[in-house]
Amino acid sequence: MNPKSISSSRFKQLPRHSLLSQFLSRHDDSLYSGFISRLDRSPIKAKRLAFAKAFALNVVVLGCLIGLAVVTVATNSLSTFPAPFRLALCVTQDLAIMFSILVLLRSTTVPFFWGECRFRFHYGFRASELIIRKPPKAGLALQSHLPEDQRLERYWRMATHAVNPKLLYSNINALLSSEYWIMEYSAVFDAMERIAVGEFDEEALEFAVWKQDKGTWSSCELWRMHEILTDQQEVAMFKTFLTEAGKQELLAIWQDMLSTPSTTVIERSPSPKAYQAMVDKFAREGLDYETVWSQVSEKTQSYA
Repeated sequence: MNPKSISSSRFKQLPRHSLLSQFLSRHDDSLYSGFISRLDRSPIKAKRLAFAKAFALNVVVLGCLIGLAVVTVATNSLSTFPAPFRLALCVTQDLAIMFSILVLLRSTTVPFFWGECRFRFHYGFRASELIIRKPPKAGLALQSHLPEDQRLERYWRMATHAVNPKLLYSNINALLSSEYWIMEYSAVFDAMERIAVGEFDEEALEFAVWKQDKGTWSSCELWRMHEILTDQQEVAMFKTFLTEAGKQELLAIWQDMLSTPSTTVIERSPSPKAYQAMVDKFAREGLDYETVWSQVSEKTQSYA
């Protein structure tokens, strides 16, 4: 199969003066970093649990920062060192501690309480929630020596990991690592307002990477990327995954969506409505569709 014929349908160019283009341009940075967008259809129960963990974690972080500041002030005032040495030690220590506190506040606590908590106050927990973030810099360099379909597959895998809600605010192991990420809350709030007045549909921001070039926005529609699993071995792997998860009934639903009535060959280009319906069905069973595909794909590659 020609990679160009596969990948061409995954790319979409927006009219320069469309409302969606104007929205994206309004929130892009001076480096034209672009965005990853996705609709999180994980179960509401899972969203509430993730938020509760994140809230507890950030309260603990905030308490530790306050405690550290109090201990530092008390230590400085009770120090018995000579005045000149004490002054030099206090300045050095205070600067280091202040820098660490500012890093945590800026990267974790402030975005959570001002962004996530404010979002939950306004919109609560929804069956379908919009995710918008900037692409991680390390993931933007695609290997030019690879065929286009393989490069896009790796891009899809990077993006799937990059918008994993489990790494948002609630994973203490990722707190100070490159895996930790925050949403572009200004863009999310603006998008919600525009969607509410009908400027564009929520589905327009389905799983995709958005980049602009000379004022023209293009998207790589990553939700169309399921051509990467095509043969019977991979179908068997998918069946095994669902069986182990106790969701065997989803396999038939999945095959019905991807197969056409006139052929037994599985076609990996579902329509937007079919894709959304499939993601909703998986979500009701407590499974994230893109994450399932990512995990099955990784297992398949390990057997290759």
